[in-house]
Amino acid sequence: MNIRRGRLTAAMTLVVSLLGLAAAFAGVWNENLYKEVYLAGTISEFLIAGSIAQDLVSIPLGLLLAVLSVAFLKRPGYKTFIAILGLTGYFFYGYGLYTMQGQYTAIYLVYLAIFGLSLYSLIWGITSFDADAVKNYFLPRSLRLATGVFLAAIVLVLTPIWFNLITADIEKRAPGDTYAVFILDLAVVFPALGIIAALLWQNNRFGNILAGVALFKAMTVCLSVAFGEWFNPYYSGHEPDLAGIAIFAGLTVVSLVFIVLYLLKLEKAGSR
Repeated sequence: MNIRRGRLTAAMTLVVSLLGLAAAFAGVWNENLYKEVYLAGTISEFLIAGSIAQDLVSIPLGLLLAVLSVAFLKRPGYKTFIAILGLTGYFFYGYGLYTMQGQYTAIYLVYLAIFGLSLYSLIWGITSFDADAVKNYFLPRSLRLATGVFLAAIVLVLTPIWFNLITADIEKRAPGDTYAVFILDLAVVFPALGIIAALLWQNNRFGNILAGVALFKAMTVCLSVAFGEWFNPYYSGHEPDLAGIAIFAGLTVVSLVFIVLYLLKLEKAGSR
């Protein structure tokens, strides 16, 4: 990989982590931050609970991203870099939701900055792996194929559910609380997961790199959703969605298992 590009990416993700931490701490400690938007009629009580839950998850993930970014700046490593990109994917997704659903809190511009900087960090980071270098990264065949199946399964399971939910909103001619999820998943995330799965099945070595990024992103986002499904009833007193908790908690655990195996088994020629 191009170390110079990698260092610049790590510097960008360090800024992402610091902005994310500032936004998350503001959401947790300033009880009026989301309530002001709720009183303005922009977001629902459901989204207040979801936002606070996401902030609580973003704090440890932001700290982890900051630590890994600094570690890479001091001593570059390809596995550390892949983890950095995956965590950046979480902030791209999470604050993309805030941005797209018009969550105009007093720090909306911070959300916008996190979203934009995360996007360009991902682009710059992924292009840090040149075509010749990518050929040197290896995964065992069984793990490579299994990872492809898992990523494809996420798409195949969730896409029909998302289409069912978005169709109901279309029939009402009004977007639901989670319409930004449909935008990001159906237009960006699910196609990306499908492409990465195909690359893994074709033994395209670039798929070996992207698989790690996808697994970290999937694990962190599913963790946030699972925690949000648990936290919402605690915060608002509504009945818990046990099916939602089970699905996303399960995806979190499976993603974590794949991440551990991936980090243990991914090898670079010349480093064995």
